[in-house]
Amino acid sequence: MTKQELVKLLKKEFTNENGDIDISELDFGEFEGIINLDGVKSKGNISQSRHSNLGDIYQNDHSNLGDVFQYSHSNKGDIYQNEHSNEGDVYQEGHSNKGHVYQGYHSNKRDIYQNDHSNKGDVFQYSHSNKGGVYQDYQLKKI
Repeated sequence: MTKQELVKLLKKEFTNENGDIDISELDFGEFEGIINLDGVKSKGNISQSRHSNLGDIYQNDHSNLGDVFQYSHSNKGDIYQNEHSNEGDVYQEGHSNKGHVYQGYHSNKRDIYQNDHSNKGDVFQYSHSNKGGVYQDYQLKKI
């Protein structure tokens, strides 16, 4: 199966009543390799939330017309959320993990929200160049 055939299958079999593709709650618990979900293109929103794993989380290089949601991750590794350039808002909130959180190099047309992180590691938020505001509250509550 090619990746484009997979896209057609996802559209056909996993579109919910709201017209959204929903592949939430996939359990790769026994898989020890890397799961790559890179280069996703969409005219709508991208939502990546509630990841729980032993390794790192990389959510980078999003460019879309909608919003980007990256929130409520709980893992033992680091979280990298960088280099977003999009038309909508970016939400990176509510992470509780043992590693560090890196959120930087965003250039977008609307607001960035980076709030409510509770980690053992540090939170790095840097190098934003956008037309909207950058909101960073309730950081560095060590757990």
